[in-house]
Amino acid sequence: MNIFALPGINQKTEKWAANLLQEFAADDRNMTVQHYGHWDGGGEQCLNFHGEVERLRGCEIDLLVAKSLGVMIGLVACSRGIIAPQKMVLIGTPVTAFREQDIDLRQLVAGLTGHRLFIQQANDIVGSCASLRDAVAGIESVEIVEIPGDNHQYKDLKLLARHIKKLL
Repeated sequence: MNIFALPGINQKTEKWAANLLQEFAADDRNMTVQHYGHWDGGGEQCLNFHGEVERLRGCEIDLLVAKSLGVMIGLVACSRGIIAPQKMVLIGTPVTAFREQDIDLRQLVAGLTGHRLFIQQANDIVGSCASLRDAVAGIESVEIVEIPGDNHQYKDLKLLARHIKKLL
């Protein structure tokens, strides 16, 4: 099984993603965390969104675990046929960023096949769980788990892992 993580915009989330994936370590699992090019350029302002989407081309992904920016990259990559994960875990979906970038979250999610698990803080600063529920209401094969919080950090890896392990 190929488990692939798309972290958030901040380089600290690369280690966060690696630590989360370690919760699923097994001999039959290959785990990869995407290292974004803008991290090597010295700042968050140099993000090449479409370049990061294209870097996924050719990746065989069974389970995609994405956080924040990674959710955006993953959903756009799926919509373009670049990747086709069997299952997706979308953590801290930046509902407001989708609106600001004029990307239709509902359309992207509705166009997917397979199980999609959203894990969202009740009062996440970039999109509450309620706003996420509104955005994807009525779409089949979507599960939303609300967890406590309002800081968009998702530090409780054990809690996240408990929900994700249900997909494995």
